[in-house]
Amino acid sequence: MTHLPPEISDPAVNNPSHSSICQRMMDLGYVAGNRVNLYGEHFQIVSDPFVDGNWVAVRVRSENDPTIQTIRLPVRVLLGLANLMSKHES
Repeated sequence: MTHLPPEISDPAVNNPSHSSICQRMMDLGYVAGNRVNLYGEHFQIVSDPFVDGNWVAVRVRSENDPTIQTIRLPVRVLLGLANLMSKHES
């Protein structure tokens, strides 16, 4: 199983708008069936984003390991990049 680095707790995830954060992650392409590169590995996403304690996570399968893993998404980074890109597109 892949050892992934711990993440810093994100206050944006620790609020009642979990469903809106999950939806934003889906809008960024974190949906079942898509492939992503996270933490230096290539993954196939096998679940839509969900709340896992104080985190937003997805279940994935690595190219190197068929075991399904749960990965916490770096919400602050991903949403920050999305906001930055939308500003440049305007």
